[in-house]
Amino acid sequence: MELLDKAVSQLLYPPILFFVLGMFAALVRSDLKISSELGAAMRLFLLCAIGLKGGVGIAKAGIGEVLVPALAAIVLGIGIVLIGYLILTKLKFDVANAGTIAGHYGAVSATTMIFGFAYLEEIGVYYEAFAPALYPFMDSAAIITAILLTRVALAKKKRTGIKVNTQEIFKEGIKVNIQEIFKEVVLGKAVLLLMACLVIGYAGGVEGTAGIMPFFDGMFKGVLCLFMLDMGLIAASRLRDWRIVGHYLVAYALIMPPVHGIAGVALGSFIGLSVGGATMLGILAASGSYISAPAAMRAAIPEANPSLSLTAAVALTFPFNIFVGIPLYYMVAQRIAIN
Repeated sequence: MELLDKAVSQLLYPPILFFVLGMFAALVRSDLKISSELGAAMRLFLLCAIGLKGGVGIAKAGIGEVLVPALAAIVLGIGIVLIGYLILTKLKFDVANAGTIAGHYGAVSATTMIFGFAYLEEIGVYYEAFAPALYPFMDSAAIITAILLTRVALAKKKRTGIKVNTQEIFKEGIKVNIQEIFKEVVLGKAVLLLMACLVIGYAGGVEGTAGIMPFFDGMFKGVLCLFMLDMGLIAASRLRDWRIVGHYLVAYALIMPPVHGIAGVALGSFIGLSVGGATMLGILAASGSYISAPAAMRAAIPEANPSLSLTAAVALTFPFNIFVGIPLYYMVAQRIAIN
């Protein structure tokens, strides 16, 4: 009942209403459009704002405070990929698509992360200011793991022509271009921009960023509303393609994210994060990437069908997390803290 109440109250949050407006406009085939260039600009603004704030937070707390949470984020990213790959291959997905989908769900949705921070601030919940720094650790670890896992599996399958045993994958030689993987993952625009702004915020500290933070803080919620409108348009347009992914992937896209999220909340609570910090780690773990992962996966695993992972992440997992998942992870973090 508490989760239902939180989900209902969530609907009255302006960014959510803008998201619903976007979905409605797309479903009724309105001519309401937001250009891809404007959407990209809004995403860049939001990532800069979050990165700068996170960098200032790291400067306040000290780098030592970030090490354990960063390790936890890496473990979650790798673990979600490995478990996801095993489940998806058991569900009869081929090696390329299983690895790609698992990589998308181990990686992080920047949009879901942005909304998670805004949600916690709206309800007045404290979270560690360095929390944005966890994004690149989880995202990069998941994507690199998925690419290595899939390329090795595909290499073995090509040589032997038989089904790949997941437990034997890492016994094979790894014939992948590590430099290219690094370029696609770490130098991708979302990860690069967030990491750069974290460094800028850390180097400037409170005093150095005092002149620019009013600009980012003052416009953040307004830009977020317009960005959520754009995401509603995109999600609804993808929703029409849900038949492409099949019922197994629909189930995976709706069942596994809360499992990942609750695991992230539990791990965050275990390592001593606040309720808000544990919630954010859960949100990162529960999200499905449709920015960094598609770019890296498409280049490294061209054998996969990108429609499967993109439709599942955008049309199914993203709306689920926005409407139900985020309040759920916050509620679980509260319950763990009480106990």
